[in-house]
Amino acid sequence: MELVNRTGFPAGIFRTVIDDDRLAASVLARITFDVRRGGALTPSEEQSWIVSGPPWESPCGPMDSDEVFYKGGVDVFLFGHARAPGGREVSQMEVKIAVGDWSRTIRVIGDRVWRRSGDQLRPSAPMPFLEMPLTLAHAFGGKDEWDGLSVGYPENEQGKGYYLEEDHAEGGPLPNLEEPDALIAAWTDRPEPVGLGACPITSGQRLRNGLGFDDEGRITELRPTLFNAAFPRMILPGARPGDPVRVDGVLSEGPLAFQIPDAAPRVRLTFGDEVIERPLAIDQIGIEADRYRVFIAYRYPFRYVIHPLQRRRCELFGHPSTVTAKG
Repeated sequence: MELVNRTGFPAGIFRTVIDDDRLAASVLARITFDVRRGGALTPSEEQSWIVSGPPWESPCGPMDSDEVFYKGGVDVFLFGHARAPGGREVSQMEVKIAVGDWSRTIRVIGDRVWRRSGDQLRPSAPMPFLEMPLTLAHAFGGKDEWDGLSVGYPENEQGKGYYLEEDHAEGGPLPNLEEPDALIAAWTDRPEPVGLGACPITSGQRLRNGLGFDDEGRITELRPTLFNAAFPRMILPGARPGDPVRVDGVLSEGPLAFQIPDAAPRVRLTFGDEVIERPLAIDQIGIEADRYRVFIAYRYPFRYVIHPLQRRRCELFGHPSTVTAKG
């Protein structure tokens, strides 16, 4: 069964074998929107967020394969910078993203280092800043040296703030992105890195959220959340057209706000004389704050039985309210 894509937007179908005559399939479409004045979303001329079987390099870094049957919720991604309100420097601030009734807040702190105070190391006063990248490089993690070897923090080797010895920490930087409920107080603290973009498949956070283990460390459960590409704290139970989305702290002039549009494509499945038509459900919401751009991915998973010589067809149609992409 091949996909006939009549939407003009990036889309694909992914299949996997269940047994001798049964298959599972999943149709995915991804639409990139520009956020216009007043929060209106219009399809972008350039549909940069594609659909890909293999892992791929997106406009904002590595992304997972889209070859997934279903997930344990809706992925939310936030790309860009924290920006001081009104263009006036701050030493710390908060970035908050809200989708419907769900919200997520992170603390953004200016550059600091560990300074000795008596017999203890304490964080220095944060330096003022106008903007701060919302990337793993500014979250907890990094590398330190032990016995002449470079040792990376397994949760995030590209971050900063990870030290194996106290004398290594003195004068060393702390992370800029922290959880408000788990702020770093000692150089020995090992918080989970704050991740707002794509979560690596090897991330401990992702594995702990997607797998169950027994007392002996054996895997006992495989959860659908293992296939979510966002960090665990960025996974929604669900999202629907009309849900308001608001991001505070990413634009100097004020919040970035819009509503999820009623734009879900529809899939039409034909199996012999049987025809099934269904809307795709929201699978991912990605916000590129610096570009005033949003992508929404939509997915419809299904199973079917192979009957010899049966006519099978899968067609994807755009929502009437969404104009076809030009790029």
